[in-house]
Amino acid sequence: MPFIERLLIGDGPWAFLIEVIPRAVIMYLMLLVAMRMMGKRVAAQLSITELAVILMLGAAIGVPIQVSSQGVLPAAVVLLAVVALQRLSARAGRRWRRFEVLEQGDVTILVKDGRMLLDQLKASQISREMLASELRAANVAHLGQLRRVYMEASGSISIVWRKEPLPGLTVRPDMERSLLDAIGAKGYFSCWSCGVTVQSQERPGRPCEACGYERWESAVRVPVERSTATDTTHADEQTAAS
Repeated sequence: MPFIERLLIGDGPWAFLIEVIPRAVIMYLMLLVAMRMMGKRVAAQLSITELAVILMLGAAIGVPIQVSSQGVLPAAVVLLAVVALQRLSARAGRRWRRFEVLEQGDVTILVKDGRMLLDQLKASQISREMLASELRAANVAHLGQLRRVYMEASGSISIVWRKEPLPGLTVRPDMERSLLDAIGAKGYFSCWSCGVTVQSQERPGRPCEACGYERWESAVRVPVERSTATDTTHADEQTAAS
């Protein structure tokens, strides 16, 4: 039936089903060569430009595999052009930092000395809840444990721990005031919005000097056992301070 035939193979002949196999093998090998030429970074977490390259490679190899009227040579030219563009871009990024920042983006500080930088969160389009979720996944109990939290250009989160944790704002969303007061560090209160921690015998009645928020809750000092793997993957405090 013409309808069933067109539905199954389109306008191409049945013999094209056999031709698809060597086409797929050729494009697969070409793609492996292109990925190998672009370096090991492509196999790791992708940056913005590397993601764009992968999408272009996918678009280039799809047509010659599935369309009988399209040969593999134009796809090879596209692959070579994409690889050359990626290598030139990487070389320019190593030589000129301004170009790299313009192309990839820059590192953003999200937490500084136990306080969330709300303007940086807004600029990075990250909510406080999203950041708290990332911190909980890294076994962070409260902001007083942190010296710095960075968002890398790739979008990953890097944490620099304090050697000696200070009282700070909890990152758990289910903490009620009564529970915080029960386990809180006596004489310390944290702004519920940005995490600024002040020393006071009574709950402050003034707005936060950093963000203007008026809600204060007891700061906590909860010890957390961090795994050796977590400690070794994060930068040393002294390096971050410099």
